[in-house]
Amino acid sequence: MTQALAAPAPALVTTSTIRISLLRDRTVVQGGLDLLGDWSEEGKDNIWIDICCPAKEDIEPLLEEWFRFHELAAEDAMSPTTLPKHDSFPRYDFFVFRSISLNIGQHGVHSEKLSCFLGKNFLFTIHRDPLEAVDAIWKRAPQDARMMQRGVDFILYSVLDYLVDQHFPLIEEIEDRLDEIHKVIFTDPSQVLLDELLDFKRDLNVLRRQSLPQRDLFSQISRGGAKFIREEHLIYFRDLYDHMFRIGEFVADERDMATSTMEAYLSVIANRTNEIMKVLTTFSAIMLPINFIASIYGMNFENMPELKWRFGYLWAITAMSVVAFSMLFWFWTKGWLLPRRRDVIRRELRARRALRRPHIPDKPAA
Repeated sequence: MTQALAAPAPALVTTSTIRISLLRDRTVVQGGLDLLGDWSEEGKDNIWIDICCPAKEDIEPLLEEWFRFHELAAEDAMSPTTLPKHDSFPRYDFFVFRSISLNIGQHGVHSEKLSCFLGKNFLFTIHRDPLEAVDAIWKRAPQDARMMQRGVDFILYSVLDYLVDQHFPLIEEIEDRLDEIHKVIFTDPSQVLLDELLDFKRDLNVLRRQSLPQRDLFSQISRGGAKFIREEHLIYFRDLYDHMFRIGEFVADERDMATSTMEAYLSVIANRTNEIMKVLTTFSAIMLPINFIASIYGMNFENMPELKWRFGYLWAITAMSVVAFSMLFWFWTKGWLLPRRRDVIRRELRARRALRRPHIPDKPAA
């Protein structure tokens, strides 16, 4: 049996934001560090301590000396770079979770760490910046005391459920934006769209790196890997795992869609480049015989009879025009310059007949 904790000393008053929710006589009371004097680890009252903007020199004594948390767990709780993880200790479970937010306009993925110490009747949540999920459940706790009556592990589930559900609007927003880019690409491709796609691919890679470890963590918890989460509440964490699995699949689908959209963009640009090169090549081919004729009569040899001919200039211009128009007509008949209208109609008719043609299944082998 562990020793009951005494009231906090005045030295524990910190510059960090610390708030406490205490379940007392089926009523949730919220306040500051003074509520710790009304709670004992050996009692039946549940307590939730939320710490925002923690200062290391202030919070470490509270974690290591007052609540006797392991120094490595306290260090991971204060570190901003810890990935999702779970460590089991005799008196508590230590968790690290990650929340994700994305600014679609600026393409900035922001990941906020949420550290949790979960014991028999206490829950610590530590985060550097205010979290919407924590604030929402904190406001609901006094209005619905049944949440804390069901146990601090249910409070943890409620916070995580809100945290996970925030991924879905984000993914839908990314999907809508990628659909818009996909439509615009075929009408007005530009370098701006390519930059957008590259930014989205980078954002989705960050989401994937953050979601996969968290999905594995929920899978571990849902299988009973955390001893301070009650068995009757494991079904809720299995639901969180299902949500994270869906999020991982959505992220993978969106990455594939971003990749296919980028390939479509490159195909459209390559097709337009080919069209431009075809036009330039056509005019270069037309200018080649014209330059040939002009170069012959630009040599200025004395014994060239056409140089003193009265109609020589008119003949040269006429020859150049006839050659140019003849080549244009020949390119057009080949369909290299512009497809003829009758050829377009024939292709459309063949395509329509092919679509109306019934599918005849292959005969089974004898």
